[in-house]
Amino acid sequence: MPLVDYASDSDASSASFPGADQPPSDTPPRKKPRTASPRPAGSQSPTQAAGGRSGSGPVSAAVASSPAALPPLPPSFHDLYASTVRTATRDDPALHQGRVRQNPHVPGNWPSHVYIEWHPPSDVHALLTELVSSLQEQLVTTAPAGSERVEITSFLTSDLATPQPLHISLSRPLALSSEQKDEFLCDVEAAIKASGIPRFTVACSKAEWHRTPESGRSFLVLRVESRSSDSGETTSTSAGTTAINNSNLELTGLLRLCNATAERHGQPGLYLWATDNGGDRDDDGEERVGRAFHVSIAWSFAEPTKELRNATEWVFCSQEATRKIQEVQIPIDGVKVKIGNIVTHAGLRDSETRARGRVTGSLLGL
Repeated sequence: MPLVDYASDSDASSASFPGADQPPSDTPPRKKPRTASPRPAGSQSPTQAAGGRSGSGPVSAAVASSPAALPPLPPSFHDLYASTVRTATRDDPALHQGRVRQNPHVPGNWPSHVYIEWHPPSDVHALLTELVSSLQEQLVTTAPAGSERVEITSFLTSDLATPQPLHISLSRPLALSSEQKDEFLCDVEAAIKASGIPRFTVACSKAEWHRTPESGRSFLVLRVESRSSDSGETTSTSAGTTAINNSNLELTGLLRLCNATAERHGQPGLYLWATDNGGDRDDDGEERVGRAFHVSIAWSFAEPTKELRNATEWVFCSQEATRKIQEVQIPIDGVKVKIGNIVTHAGLRDSETRARGRVTGSLLGL
């Protein structure tokens, strides 16, 4: 019995297989003349597609429809591949462009971070990539003879030339123990859910250099400001209505929640601001923290010298560049909590028509 028994083959006639019942011959079979392969119904020949005529008649007016675009990936897909593969079991700056961890790895600890993730659209990614490249070229052109070259590394593109997500930090780099990590995640999720902070949008304002002594690096950042009608106006407190010059009330509210959670677990806070002896809020500190939120787009080991700042201003502060940067908006629908290589999304509530009045302190946890 054959390995595969096709019942339909037993009904095939000799007409379907010419010479099937004839004995084999030493004469090789004659080659058939080459003919054009049949085309699917409704398709066009190359001549017709080019607008010409075929031998059978006039060109058809029908145009083949383009293939349907692939559906977009769900946002949660990016969380599955948020970490690169570890190539060593210990910290080695040589594997990370000379960068050094702010928190050296300790076996049993989980490096963690709370942040807002942003995937720039293709046109925004192209704009920022062009500006960073122009800045690098400007530094090469204007560098004094014999001076050390300033190298800038972009956050926009990976080593494989693929676009990378950017982020707005809501915590410092944290190091959670195995006993802390699950409770920390639950606390952050619960705090964000209880806050009632709705989805909102921020816009980019200007480019600046920011130096962090603990990392030994300088970061090229885009400052962000809320597009909420409530930001930068007033807030209600137990003492009455107070004017606040804070352009990021929603981000400040999220930061307070994340800082409070981090501190309960013995972790440092981000953008800490001072309070007076009575424990009331320092409005100057409130304004300063509101201006601190940013998206990092590049980094360098170089200090932000006057020459570096001037070159950056020449590229990023031109009239056209400023206009395009200020048109960039970042929709925020939730917060990411990354513990080890696991990313969890804590969503904000859907935007709704707010009740009459301004955002209160209790809404944002202020």
